[in-house]
Amino acid sequence: MSYDTNSTDQAPRSNRTMIFIVAVAGLLLCLGTAVAGFAIGRATATNQTITETLTELREVTREVEVTREVEVPVVVGTEAGENAAEEPVEEAGDTAVGDTSGDRENEPTAPRLEDIEAIDFELFFEAWELVEEEFDGEIPLNQEILYSAIEGSLDTLDDEYTRFVRPEVAARLREDAGGSVEGIGAFVRETEEGLFEIVRPIPDQPADLAGLLPGDIVTAVDGESVDDLSFDEVILRVRGPRGTDVTLTIRREGVEDPLEFTITRVRFEIATVESEMLEGNIAYIKLTTFDQTATEKTVEALQDLLDQGAESIIFDLRDNPGGFLNQSISIADLFLTDSVVLYERNSAGLDQTFRAEDGDLGEGLPLVVLVNGGSASASEIVAGAIQDNGRAVLIGDVTFGKGSVQQVHQLSDGSEMRVTIARWYTPNNNTIDQAGVTPDIIVEMEFDAEEDIQLSGAIEYLQTSE
Repeated sequence: MSYDTNSTDQAPRSNRTMIFIVAVAGLLLCLGTAVAGFAIGRATATNQTITETLTELREVTREVEVTREVEVPVVVGTEAGENAAEEPVEEAGDTAVGDTSGDRENEPTAPRLEDIEAIDFELFFEAWELVEEEFDGEIPLNQEILYSAIEGSLDTLDDEYTRFVRPEVAARLREDAGGSVEGIGAFVRETEEGLFEIVRPIPDQPADLAGLLPGDIVTAVDGESVDDLSFDEVILRVRGPRGTDVTLTIRREGVEDPLEFTITRVRFEIATVESEMLEGNIAYIKLTTFDQTATEKTVEALQDLLDQGAESIIFDLRDNPGGFLNQSISIADLFLTDSVVLYERNSAGLDQTFRAEDGDLGEGLPLVVLVNGGSASASEIVAGAIQDNGRAVLIGDVTFGKGSVQQVHQLSDGSEMRVTIARWYTPNNNTIDQAGVTPDIIVEMEFDAEEDIQLSGAIEYLQTSE
């Protein structure tokens, strides 16, 4: 009996123990799973937050940069004797004119997923160590290798205006900002083929007196070919201290053999505005660059001609490579009533509108604007605004086609980085970039033409439309 009792009592105890053990094990398993899940979830949540934060910071930085840059000079055209920054080729592309609402370039771009600082340069060093050990030839200095690496890496952006400017060229451009220049006295540009072209010799300056003509292509400087040189490097070689000579080898259309010109450099001032009263009380004003005095000097010239009885205006923007954005807005405002001048947009979300206001000096008189292939950037902003608002007729050739703005940064060694940060659109939402502005009346003029048929066409238009 005792056995039976003991046997009966043992079974329930064993069952309860097993149940207890299973329960505890299950509880521990649940707790373990919960803790692991919490840890995993926490780690995942943290990573997502960091990614989002970095993305937001990146976007904000870009926006602030763009906003700050509205007043920055957009140097676009360059002279062999004058300051400039992007070449009229401008320095410029290939986008169709039209409504930009569906353009892919206006859509927000995905944030960059890689960190530039994460680039492993060991491969770079590995390659150059092999060059140092095995190359049969002269190896450039480290600084030249560094600059070339920067320039080559920027080529991957496929944007000719985002570029690195070496210290000596950047210093020369900064010195020229005051408008006083040492050189041969000619406006030049880089063509779409990468050639160094004379756009217009400045009257009575060395290039003009030596016989250089618009359309001449510089193929060598002091006997050295320019084929492997950047546009900035050619500029630097053509420029130089006054009193020194430079010999240019020129290829001229219609002339079989190369021509050589030895020119003595001088120091000269670039006139921002040229003006005169033409027959029939027509005020003629030529603006050569959009420097920070452009609006002030244009107003002075216009007021003087109005005081002389001007009844209409020819505003000449031919071969004007551009300049400061704020000056293009205020110049357009001189001739426009309350209206849009341009839109500025970028892929980071910038969408800014610039407007003209009523009450300026040139709003009421008949107006013709002259443009050509050397009219770039700020010139195209003014011409496009005047055309789209129906304010005046444009006469001449299709403009250069530079519709982007660059932010200029001076680097630690005096070099510069110029970064494309936005693009411009006319009041009718047409892109300027690589398309240019097409005149209402196209008048093509040969480089060596003795008569200025574009100016004559503008005079005739004003006289017959009265």
